[in-house]
Amino acid sequence: MNKLKTFSFKYQKIATAGIALMAVISSSILLASPTRAATLGQNLIVNGDAEQGRGDPIGNAVGTDIPFIPGWIPTNSFSVLQYGATGFKFTNPLGNIVAVSGLPDINSSGPSVRGKNLFFGGANRSSSSASQLIDIANLTSIIDAGQGAYDLSAWLGGYNTDLDNVKLSLNFLNQDGQSLNTAFITSPTPEERNNTTGLLFQSTKGFVPVGARQINVALDMNYVRGRVNDGYADNLSLVITKVPEPSISGLLLVSSSCLMVCKLRRNRQHLL
Repeated sequence: MNKLKTFSFKYQKIATAGIALMAVISSSILLASPTRAATLGQNLIVNGDAEQGRGDPIGNAVGTDIPFIPGWIPTNSFSVLQYGATGFKFTNPLGNIVAVSGLPDINSSGPSVRGKNLFFGGANRSSSSASQLIDIANLTSIIDAGQGAYDLSAWLGGYNTDLDNVKLSLNFLNQDGQSLNTAFITSPTPEERNNTTGLLFQSTKGFVPVGARQINVALDMNYVRGRVNDGYADNLSLVITKVPEPSISGLLLVSSSCLMVCKLRRNRQHLL
């Protein structure tokens, strides 16, 4: 009987610990994917400048040593790096000591207002990513009228001649989570960066597809070769604005112009 009570007590402790763990995981997911109303004319990407949370001052953080990144759900070694990180040394599979140095700093090309941190592919030699989901359901009337224009921009880059690259993409989803359309920007090639370490401004514009209710933002750091994943990104921005409907006077002007063109064509035919 005592054994049964002991087992029951231990089971209750395990169950309680399990519930607590699930609560922590759920809280982390909620923090990484906050739900908030979208505001026209403002950046909708949470922590798009990597300034929330702590940046790695060395560049060697992996696993549980990677700082928590508010607003983002990361994979693999995706991390946040401090500008001017010191770098580090490691022994490669061939037994050679490799130095990781020359990471982006205040003198590297990049945004004039760059803060302390930037997004970093990570200290492991593998691809990584991070994503977040943006709720735009409160903009339904504007979007479904075809008046929702978006502007996606970021500073993206890499290290010297390394081919590691970055892709920032949008996936517009309907209320059922189905993809309606996508858009993306990519980092410049090493040649476009003059084979130097740094970030360049990239952007694209378009219209939010009718029926879109959410936008999945994904930042992919694609590893090709080299010491670490040298994909860099900073100052990510996604802004939605309302494009005004054509005015009545504008429509009349277009109509009159069309009539004028038709009349001129008829006159030319008569002259011929």
